[in-house]
Amino acid sequence: MQKVLLLGNPTEHSLSPAFQQAAFDHVHLPWQYRTATVETSELPSVVALMRSGEIAGANVTIPHKTAIMPFLDELASSAKEIGAVNTIQIITGKRRTQLIGHNTDIDGVKSSITTQDVTMESSIASVIGNGGASLAVITGLQSLGVKKIHLLGRNIANVQEVIDRGWVTEIIPHDLTSISTSELTGLLIESTVIVQATSVGMTGGSAPNQSPIPNAVLESALNKSTLQQLLFDLVYSPINTPFLNTIHNMNVVGINGLEMLLRQGAAAFEIWTTQTAPIEIMRASLKEAAI
Repeated sequence: MQKVLLLGNPTEHSLSPAFQQAAFDHVHLPWQYRTATVETSELPSVVALMRSGEIAGANVTIPHKTAIMPFLDELASSAKEIGAVNTIQIITGKRRTQLIGHNTDIDGVKSSITTQDVTMESSIASVIGNGGASLAVITGLQSLGVKKIHLLGRNIANVQEVIDRGWVTEIIPHDLTSISTSELTGLLIESTVIVQATSVGMTGGSAPNQSPIPNAVLESALNKSTLQQLLFDLVYSPINTPFLNTIHNMNVVGINGLEMLLRQGAAAFEIWTTQTAPIEIMRASLKEAAI
């Protein structure tokens, strides 16, 4: 029986095994999805295992998303754009096995947004955060036709570093430590999508029970906006984050990181299997595992 691995450290917290195994079982694939907690020094031996024929594919999570890249034979455009790999496709040939690195986070962002009732073409968006997750978000928003992105972070040098990567979409930097309330409110009012791409509010993180945007400011902006807006928090634990709790009893759509986790996982499934992902089966298993 072939295995699909999740490479990372730690991996015990991952919800991926639940919904990926449910998908394999649903399409009658005799595969097992297994976590593999490995050190960076162990990556060469893991890569050798992937070339042995025992492994059908792999996911990669922190801290190996960039460390794994030199061991792969090829990088898909998605991995090149982000500069990180979260999915490995294994193609077994007669003479050699080829390992191709992908990044399905972009698919996760795009699918999460396009399934909601918002119009992205020529819109304005706000993205909070300047880490690796923000790169996937910006790439996804750009491909959806967003004309301008407000990029907010607490380290303006890091924000500028993201912008300097070069984008077709106009990206405007903002320093969260010094931006005025009126300016912050104004840019949130004009944003069709507001994405929270930091770990703020995450259970077990450095800033649990917090939001990167003051609740009063966010609530005021949402109340004043005439747009059909979407709040998207990449954090999925807790399910109802402080950021999303702002829209309680408001006519604003909010989605958490479970949807992106599901969508990027579905994209990975399709890369490994070349079959359409059974998304509703995967969603049901994910929701059950997340309770």
